[in-house]
Amino acid sequence: QGSLFLAGNYSMSMSNGFASAAASAAANNVQNNVNQAIGKPLQSLKGMTAAPSHSDINWVDFNYPPVLRLIHFNLEELPSNLVGLVRGFQLSFQITVVTCGIGLVNTVILVPSVQGSIRWLLQSMIHALVLPASSLLVFYSGYRGLAEPDTQLQGRFKVGQPLLAFIYFLLGILPSGCINGLAKLGSTHGSVYWTVVILLESGLWLGNCGLAIWNSVKGQKFDAYSSESSNRF
Repeated sequence: QGSLFLAGNYSMSMSNGFASAAASAAANNVQNNVNQAIGKPLQSLKGMTAAPSHSDINWVDFNYPPVLRLIHFNLEELPSNLVGLVRGFQLSFQITVVTCGIGLVNTVILVPSVQGSIRWLLQSMIHALVLPASSLLVFYSGYRGLAEPDTQLQGRFKVGQPLLAFIYFLLGILPSGCINGLAKLGSTHGSVYWTVVILLESGLWLGNCGLAIWNSVKGQKFDAYSSESSNRF
């Protein structure tokens, strides 16, 4: 009986930490050599294949996100055929930030009201730090990788964006810990607020999952005509 109890506790602990582990894996994958991406001097591009004129963007003019100013971002500097695609990258990042913020606030409210574990708050804080950072890195890799163009950054985006899409899917479905996925609808103890929270958060995560998949597909397809379109700018 003691073994079954320990096994049950171990299984619950593994379930509660699953999303946090997945998010950390995304961050570790995207942050690999990230110092070569964010703020990379233009001089380091010497020796690469000649880029189109819009590669003269001043990447060390850090202006985004507002206040933090970690990267350079300006849609007006892009050719028209890249604007819509990059705007999708940015939108996915913005949804991630907003949803993590909503999730953190809801967790602060729910922990005392439904006698939730303090671990929920810890998990939510980890998500609010790791997921937006990972999303920003993927967004920037795709944006700059296509604008340069830079095959190394494009490769990071092609790996990172589908991985984030998978994480967003899990966050929209799982009922574990602070994660208010759709599967948690049967565990609200009749709380109307909690039900609304679940529908709101899961809807945002699943919507972001769909957007991330769209970004991945469009990013892959852009390679087929990037060389031709680059010659026009």
